[in-house]
Amino acid sequence: MPAVALSIWGFGQLASESRRAADALVSHRLLDVMHASGGLLEAEQDSIAPALRALSDRVDAHFGYYRGGRLAGTSASVLADLGVLPPLMDDQAFRSLALRGRLDVIRDGPTRDLAERVGYRLIRPGPPSQLGVLALPQHRAELPGGPREDLAFALLLALAAGFAAAIVAAQRTARSLARPVGSLRRAALALGAGEPSPPLHEDATHPTEFEPVFGAFRRVEADLRAGREALEAARRRTERVLATVSTGVVALDGQGRVLLANGQAAALLQLPLAEGMPFEARLPTSWRALADAVADARRVQAIGEVSLEVAAGERRVVAQLASIGGEYGGVVIALTDITELSRAERVLAWGEMARQVAHEIKNPLTPMRLGIQHLQRTWRDRRGDYGDTLEQTTARILGEIDRLDTVARAFSRFGAPSDASAPIEPVDLAAVAREVGQLYALASEGAAVRIAGVKPALVRARRDEVKEVLVNLLENARNAGARDIEVQTCADGFSVRDDGSGIPSESLPRVFEPQFSTTTSGSGLGLSIVRRLVESWGARIAITSEPGKGTEVSVRGIPPA
Repeated sequence: MPAVALSIWGFGQLASESRRAADALVSHRLLDVMHASGGLLEAEQDSIAPALRALSDRVDAHFGYYRGGRLAGTSASVLADLGVLPPLMDDQAFRSLALRGRLDVIRDGPTRDLAERVGYRLIRPGPPSQLGVLALPQHRAELPGGPREDLAFALLLALAAGFAAAIVAAQRTARSLARPVGSLRRAALALGAGEPSPPLHEDATHPTEFEPVFGAFRRVEADLRAGREALEAARRRTERVLATVSTGVVALDGQGRVLLANGQAAALLQLPLAEGMPFEARLPTSWRALADAVADARRVQAIGEVSLEVAAGERRVVAQLASIGGEYGGVVIALTDITELSRAERVLAWGEMARQVAHEIKNPLTPMRLGIQHLQRTWRDRRGDYGDTLEQTTARILGEIDRLDTVARAFSRFGAPSDASAPIEPVDLAAVAREVGQLYALASEGAAVRIAGVKPALVRARRDEVKEVLVNLLENARNAGARDIEVQTCADGFSVRDDGSGIPSESLPRVFEPQFSTTTSGSGLGLSIVRRLVESWGARIAITSEPGKGTEVSVRGIPPA
């Protein structure tokens, strides 16, 4: 574009210089003609044509004469016939000579092919109607065009040479830039594919600006290779670690293909886990629950950790699924064989059940012992109401025997100590509290049990379980050395407050744990059973205690009847 602009400017300058040169030539010839005329043309003549022809022979040029702006004559009639010199003088030239005081004017000819320029020279001043003007047409062939054409050809040749040089230079520059860029591209593609990258061809023809690029690429290549080596080493370490753990581990990509799996996973699933293998489609039918969980985890990448237990034949396996996340997703599966653990848990459950049964058997024995002792005292004292006392006491003892029978039946069915599957029924908390209080009132010694609160207090629970909870809490108060126990009933529960030794603050958070006891004679199951029973009603239990001052156990939130 600069070359084209320069060429246009050069041609413009060339045309301008050529025109100035032509006008100067026309002006000089007009002056020569005027000098050669010797005043011949200034004389007043009716027909000036003979004088013009005589002057034309003398100066070897053809011209015309205008008088008052009209063509008065020509040195050759062909000038008028062909319109080289029109009948009327050029108006711009006439104004310049007649009105502006110019002596000569050069204008474009009316017919450019015959006369490219026409020079006008004032030779007879006067009014416009008498103004005498000599007109000299100049043909293109008579103008100094040879140098202009040579210069134009030279300029065109220089322009063509410039274009050719620019193309050659651009090609050489492009090749010099393309070689290092192509070398970098091949090396980058090889590096991205994990293949050995070809060497970078650096030579003297490469621009020096590429030296930092080559250096940066070599550093990047070294960093990537170091990272790949570290990643490969980490993968090998991971495989060695996974090979030693007892948990089966399987990593899947977003399409459900195996990325990584250890031998334990293959042994648990009884399936060869090769890299790239579709996992869900190859799982046996017995593992369908695991396949469905894996499909859900892959679809919902925002899912957290999911745990499920799968029974495949005689084996029981816990599967934990966690989403890998990222752009392509994926799932990690941890498989733990709990077959032997389940068997051990069943054995422990037998032992725990036996301990609970022993504890539940001990609770009815206390009121039974109190009742028998009361009967013995009444018999020794030969009291007159022995019959009524016998009836009441035996009825209570038989009720406790029924409780023992219920515990034995529950144990035979591997159930809870009380019948937790029994339906919820309306229970009068105040009535149950009075019944339990009457049992403890039979004792000749021990804590005094007072019953207070709302009468009646109807809630939805299980009567036997409410009685069992109260007996447990009262026994705990007696074991703590309480002398005064108050049972307070309300519309949605009850509380047991005593003045015993209390519970240390560091032990309070653990009182509901199985096998935890603050006394040497306790089994540690009482409060854990109490909490389980209370929660089965939809209620909650809380304990507050101050060492040396006593303890309060409150049960709240039992649904009203």
